[in-house]
Amino acid sequence: MTQKPSKPLGSEDISAVEFVKEMLKGDPTYGINFDRIQWDFEKKQYVIVEFLLCDEKQFPRGITPYTSHPNRYFDQNAQKFISLWRMAQDLNARLYLVNYSKKGTQFEDQVLAMTVKNVNEKEDPPVVTEDTKLKRSEFSDWFRDLNRKGSR
Repeated sequence: MTQKPSKPLGSEDISAVEFVKEMLKGDPTYGINFDRIQWDFEKKQYVIVEFLLCDEKQFPRGITPYTSHPNRYFDQNAQKFISLWRMAQDLNARLYLVNYSKKGTQFEDQVLAMTVKNVNEKEDPPVVTEDTKLKRSEFSDWFRDLNRKGSR
C-alpha cells in the first residue's frame, strides 16, 4: 500500500501561528510549535525537525548558521529544547535542529544540521549535538531524501 503525500506547502501554513497569537491575546505561551514531524518507514521511527533561523542582525556579531548553537541562547529558550527532547524521547524519535538563514542574505548557503544526542539543563553544555555543515543545496538533497522516507 502506497501512502499518499500531503499537499505542497503554501503560505497559508504560517497562518496557524498568527491564529494562536491572536487567541492568546498577548499571554505568554507554554507550548511549542513543531516545525516538522514525520514517520521514517525505513528506520521505523518518528523524525522531528526544528528549524532555527539565524537572523541577519546576528551576522555582525559573528553569529552565522555554522557558528550558532542552542547552547549560546539556552537560557532564553530552555523550555523549547527541553520539550523537543522530551517529545523525541517519548516517541523514540530522532531529533534534528537545523540552523539556516533566509535566502538572499550573506550566509544563505550555510545550513547546520544538528543531530541531538541529549538535552539536560543540569549539564554543561545542556544541548549535546552531532553537527554537519552543509551547503543549502546539500541540505535540500538530504531533506528531500528524508521526506521520501515518509512514504512506503
